[in-house]
Amino acid sequence: MEQIIILCAALSAGIACGVGCGGIKYHLNRNRDYPEEKVTAYRKLWKTGSVVMRFVTGTVLALGLIWCAGFLVIGALYPDQADYANNMSELIVGVLTVVSIIFAFYEFVRRK
Repeated sequence: MEQIIILCAALSAGIACGVGCGGIKYHLNRNRDYPEEKVTAYRKLWKTGSVVMRFVTGTVLALGLIWCAGFLVIGALYPDQADYANNMSELIVGVLTVVSIIFAFYEFVRRK
């Protein structure tokens, strides 16, 4: 458990340093002129990625709904398995939250 906390702290520090350095680089490199073909190609790539992310996110959310409903039924029909069903549902919701955050971040970056 301690290794996971250290890993998360190291990743957080790396992201903070990367965002800071990226902000400095962005500020120093103001005169960016890209050819129109390159801009169009990148927009097409981002749009394709958005379509893929939308289908993946929708599929994962639908599967999460099915499995959470199944564990709800298990918890209701078998009271001795209620703790197991509750823990599994919490795990599924955690995974769905992470997937949704990744999709929201991708869309936020794409639509800036």
